[in-house]
Amino acid sequence: MPEIFPNPPITEALIDIRVQLPNDVSLTDLGKLHDKIKGSYPDKKARKKWEGTLELKNEQEPHVKTAHFEIDGYHFKSPDGKQVVQYRLDGFTFSRLRPYTKWEDLFSEARKLWDVYRTNTNPVLVSRLAVRYINSIEIPSKEFDYDDYLTAAPKIPSGLPQLLKEFFSRIVVPFPDRGANAIIIQTPSLKEDPVKSAMILDIDVFAQVSLSPEDAKVYDILGVLREIKNEIFFGSVSEKTKELFR
Repeated sequence: MPEIFPNPPITEALIDIRVQLPNDVSLTDLGKLHDKIKGSYPDKKARKKWEGTLELKNEQEPHVKTAHFEIDGYHFKSPDGKQVVQYRLDGFTFSRLRPYTKWEDLFSEARKLWDVYRTNTNPVLVSRLAVRYINSIEIPSKEFDYDDYLTAAPKIPSGLPQLLKEFFSRIVVPFPDRGANAIIIQTPSLKEDPVKSAMILDIDVFAQVSLSPEDAKVYDILGVLREIKNEIFFGSVSEKTKELFR
């Protein structure tokens, strides 16, 4: 069983379920779902999706050739703003912002809200499942060695100044035996602090599926994705890093 930290670095944890809806389900239908959850999620806002085309010409700066915004669903927020549910034309997302408690709380609330979405929109199928955790690892110093905190920190070639100002690492790791893939991002946080430093460890684990929305495998697979997320997190940070969370 993974260690539970009293001071976890999780800034946002989310569960995402992508679906194919019947053609007759509209934005109006999604908006009406607010009546079923507004006791816990009173704040309702339209969710806007941006679509555009960038055009590149020789060495000129790229410019937007076509662009438009469209509403594809709604955000509903809890009074404290710590929990957010999205009901969209392409699926459902539940997010928990800091302070994070535990997986069981996240999963239980997500399942309840998913049931509202599922039973009122009658999706044709579930096409993608994902569990994503965004961590902000705060280090109480402005001068430190990334190797002390990350097991796969970026390397500077020998012969160059061993000083690292900025970096962005994004890797995709397949887990074929469990039908999943993980996107792992490591980068310094943009958060400004005079005495502390922060690193972002963003772990997005997902599976492409083709399931009935009523199939219990939906929940089983989400549990597997969470297990993979834990393996990645504990494999990415050092013992010195874990001490920051204890």
